[in-house]
Amino acid sequence: MNKPKTYKQLEQELRKVLKRVENESYDVIHELLKYYKKGMTLASQLEEKLKTARNTIVKVKASN
Repeated sequence: MNKPKTYKQLEQELRKVLKRVENESYDVIHELLKYYKKGMTLASQLEEKLKTARNTIVKVKASN
């Protein structure tokens, strides 16, 4: 069973993908699209983690 990645791990992976996209030749568009899709997936996962953290903070504030 895979352990969910932390925010930091997802962020580092996204940075690697962004570097690849920035340095890749546009001649290999299929590779760029693959990295783009991966980046969008990682960004979505990061956004979900931020939403979860925000909801937790709101709940804690409401309980005080």
